Amino acid sequence: MPPPKKEAIYIIIPTIFLYILILVLFLLTPFPDAFNFIIRFGALFGFTSMFIATMMIPFVVQLYKIFGKPFVKIHHIYSIMGLILVTLHPVVFAISVLDIAVFLPEFGSWYGFWSLGGRLALILIYIAVIGALLRMKIKKNWRLIHSLNYIALLLAYIHGVLIGTDFQNIGILIIFTIMIILSFGVLIYKRYLIYKRKKGKK
Repeated sequence: MPPPKKEAIYIIIPTIFLYILILVLFLLTPFPDAFNFIIRFGALFGFTSMFIATMMIPFVVQLYKIFGKPFVKIHHIYSIMGLILVTLHPVVFAISVLDIAVFLPEFGSWYGFWSLGGRLALILIYIAVIGALLRMKIKKNWRLIHSLNYIALLLAYIHGVLIGTDFQNIGILIIFTIMIILSFGVLIYKRYLIYKRKKGKK
């Protein structure tokens, strides 16, 4: 198996720097207890891992050329880590408040829906994961199902902005705003390239 190309360093270093930067900003905000620490840690780093995994999707071919076969493992590592952490966020919160209702989406009010959008985001993430696992059986639709990750990221971002403790930190707010813009910017750009390619064939 050939080793990753030297271009890989331009992807690995910014990724590590992103995690370190978020960790430093995260630790600047005091946490009253272990529950609060885990809840906030799961939210921030789960979102970040999901963001990185999602950003990889439109560039599968390019990243495969850079990393080779290990790319698939790298993508899965970020996806699994993100899934575990974003799940840990509501699970620990449910334990801390002794209420399983924190897993149920809120549709009672407009503000309630968006402020608690993380609940629906988690459901969409799991649907997207199931779509990826069943991609061999639903070859035509699995990518569409997997793209629910983008909607989940948006819901999670708005949830954080409205009621997230760490989003009161301007540094966290700016970084996560950039991440959500990049996510949809890359998605739109990739869809544009696909449109151009199809149009060219016609």
